[in-house]
Amino acid sequence: MPKIFVASFNRASDGGVTKLIKKMKERDLYTNNYKKADYILAVGDRTETFDFVLKRYRENKPIIHLWAGEISQGTHDEVYRHAMTMMSMMQLCTTDRAEERVLNLCKSIDKKPNQYLIGNIMLDNMEEIDESVVPNYQYDLILYNPPTLYPTSVIQKEIEEIFYIIDDNKYIWIEPNGDMGSEVVKKFINQKNLPRPQFLGLIKHCNRFITNSSCQYYEAQFLMNVENIIHIGKRNIERESKYSNMTILDASDNIIRCLEILK
Repeated sequence: MPKIFVASFNRASDGGVTKLIKKMKERDLYTNNYKKADYILAVGDRTETFDFVLKRYRENKPIIHLWAGEISQGTHDEVYRHAMTMMSMMQLCTTDRAEERVLNLCKSIDKKPNQYLIGNIMLDNMEEIDESVVPNYQYDLILYNPPTLYPTSVIQKEIEEIFYIIDDNKYIWIEPNGDMGSEVVKKFINQKNLPRPQFLGLIKHCNRFITNSSCQYYEAQFLMNVENIIHIGKRNIERESKYSNMTILDASDNIIRCLEILK
């Protein structure tokens, strides 16, 4: 079987990626040594992922891109994501609209696509919820990541909007993702980053989820009343996957089947 290195630098993806890697190990598809890997599986759109993948591409390592063809808005990730798709020899798509975008992108550069519609790995382990850090009082949950395409003044304005919404309510404000501008946001947090199961527990029991994170379109809609999810600002305002019906099950198994056809 081919050996595949998983390049993932986004802590928000850890839950789904961890389950995927476990299944890859069971099928003898995984290696933690990228130098010995036959393929690089690039997860998402982070700048760290792009930098790593670009180096491997220059070394002629075959690239597989997970979450190819999506749109998030408000960040530099848009460029990184589509650039990795252009470097990839296989594209794994969450939605049919993302798949269509991959086809159009490949056509525009005369590249033969090799795309598969596999669903969303973030929904593979929704049963793993840890309620141990849920407080015994009512609270709003806040997760705000800076929109990197915009100046600090925009971040500050959006933070003011958050405080206007929460008013005098008690809240848990979780540490942002580390993107440019996070130092401004960190001044207001009262909760460090949590393991995914504990984070899901907080979402499940919060009064309102105030956020610009993509998890509002993935996990949160299955854990709480969507009317209590409040989107903030420009980042992810029209995230592609919010339009998906999310009926494609077992994304990690679907990915494994795609990987097993490799030589």
